[in-house]
This record gives sequence, C-alpha cells and structure tokens, in this order.
Amino acid sequence: MPILQQILANNTSASIGASLEALTSIGFITKQVEVSTAEKDILAMYAAYSGAAYTVSTLWNCPYACEYPGTEGTVVEYNWEVGVPESAGYIARNPAKKLIIVAFRGTDNILQWVDNTDVWQMQWPAAINNSYVHRGFLRGYLSVQSIVLSAVKEIAAKYPDYSISLVGHSLGGAKAAICLLDLSLVMPELLPRLRLYTQGEPRVGNRGFANAVNALGVIMSREVYEYDLIPRLPLASMGFHHHSFEAWDHNNTTKICLDPGPLDHCADADGLFYPSAADDHVSYRGLKYE
Repeated sequence: MPILQQILANNTSASIGASLEALTSIGFITKQVEVSTAEKDILAMYAAYSGAAYTVSTLWNCPYACEYPGTEGTVVEYNWEVGVPESAGYIARNPAKKLIIVAFRGTDNILQWVDNTDVWQMQWPAAINNSYVHRGFLRGYLSVQSIVLSAVKEIAAKYPDYSISLVGHSLGGAKAAICLLDLSLVMPELLPRLRLYTQGEPRVGNRGFANAVNALGVIMSREVYEYDLIPRLPLASMGFHHHSFEAWDHNNTTKICLDPGPLDHCADADGLFYPSAADDHVSYRGLKYE
C-alpha cells in the first residue's frame, strides 16, 4: 500500500494537505509520493470547479465542467464580474459534500494578460512582515476583495458545517491563494474550514508570502499537468517562490513532489528551457470548458 494511503487511513476527504503534514512530521524525505486513484478523482473534481469559473453565471448548467462527476447538485450562490482590473468568479455550494466553493476565473483576455506581466512585487498583507506579492495578481484580487469577502462571510455563516474550498486555474489559482491568506487574517474563525486547490498556478509572491501560506496548515494542492509552463513563471531567479507542494500529473500518475525545485525531477523546474508544451496548461483532468 502506498505510504500516502497508509497515513490517510482511508480518510480521503482530508487527503492531500493532511498527508503531506504527516509525511514531514515523521521525517519522510523522499522526493515524490504517488497518490491514489481516489485522491486523483478529488483533484479532478476541483479542477472541474475551476474550469466552471470560465463560463458559469447564476446557474450550475455549464457544459463539461458542471457535468463532471462529483459536482452534481451544485448550487450557485453568488457570481461576480468586474471591469478594471478584470476579475470574475462564483461562489457555490455542494449540499451532498457539505462544501462551499469559491472559484476565481483564470486568464481569458488581453487586459488580464497585462496584469500577468506586471511582475513587480508589492508588500502585502501589511500584517505579515516580508511578504511580497506579484502586483498584477494582487490588483486583480483587490478589485473584488470586498465583495468576495462579504459573500463568503454571509454564505459561511448560513452553512456553518460546510468546508470552504478556494479554487482556480492559472491566474485564478493565484487569486485563490491570495484570497486564502486574506481570509485567514480577516476571518480567522474560518481557518479550520478552508482548503485550496489550484491548477497551473504561477508563482504568486516571494518566500515570505509562500511561507505565510504554508504556515496556515490548511489542506491544499497546487496541481501541475505534465510540462505546463505557467507554474514556472515568474522565475524563481526574480524572487518568486511557490507555496505548498506540487502535485505533478505525469504519465497518467499524480505524484506529490515534496521538495519542488530545479533538481526534483518534477515539472516545477526554474528556467524556460526545461521541457514544455502549450497544451499542457489547459489539459488538466476535469478542467475542460468552452
């Protein structure tokens, strides 16, 4: 039985984050750990929720993503779409799983690509020393910060026994990570309920930001499909660092990379000359949308 399954003791609902915490606590230092089929299905379901952010509005009726196994019966509670900087997404709940989803849309137009290239770092949040975040990503999140936090507070209070998963693909993943840290500071009472699942997420901030996200101790997965280039940007040599552990989808398996970096033999290598494929950024299982 894989080490990850042994530690889980069949508790797949708390799989990724809890398993990683257990692995590090016992000094298990192998570079990669393969996850189970059940855990891969969980990641794919969250990828579907991320994909839905590209098309869903007030009803859970989008093609592909809204039809993915595990998302049945989802109810959209709130959706937003603002202008400059552009940001869109939705908040939904899955009654069967007692799950609230906060989904941020990824990059789908030229104005958002302008934000992507605004790579200067800004000190944020003020409450955490030496935490700096990609200015373009932060601007995109701050444009909807108040409405998202207000909606999350209201819905979380209405469904106090629901967990809250923040999700997003690409730029949406970056905003989801920023929102996670923001929620932990503004509504610390929600911290035990928070989760983070992203796909193709770029590096969001400096090591101080990454350490602050990791220190929250919440269940999270930063998924990378094959040789997706976006998670290698902005470059580590520019002072950007990933939070948490990489879940690498490679050759039909998913492996947790416990020490992401240029020498880990996973996808998250620094440098543009490492193998890459353009289609990999949109090929995550469950992500399909149109």
